[in-house]
Amino acid sequence: MYETVTIQILGQEYRVRSGEEGDHVRSLSRYINEKVSDIQKSGKAVTTAELVAMTMLHMADDVAKARKELEILRETVSDRISRIIDRIAAASP
Repeated sequence: MYETVTIQILGQEYRVRSGEEGDHVRSLSRYINEKVSDIQKSGKAVTTAELVAMTMLHMADDVAKARKELEILRETVSDRISRIIDRIAAASP
């Protein structure tokens, strides 16, 4: 079921319809605002367009890093499972 949630990003209020829970959408909004604030404090962006572009780049970098970490974890788990299976097979009569 879709829920309408009111959030603020860059001081603008938005009403968002989402299939996710309101708390999740608000949490995403806080994350975006934290990223925006970090960029603003760094002084890297002057215009709103630059601020939005830099924020998107930082968020895309976060996603890319998380995907890489997930890939490494999957490979680690897969390797460990394979070793366990090999040990079980070797121990079986």
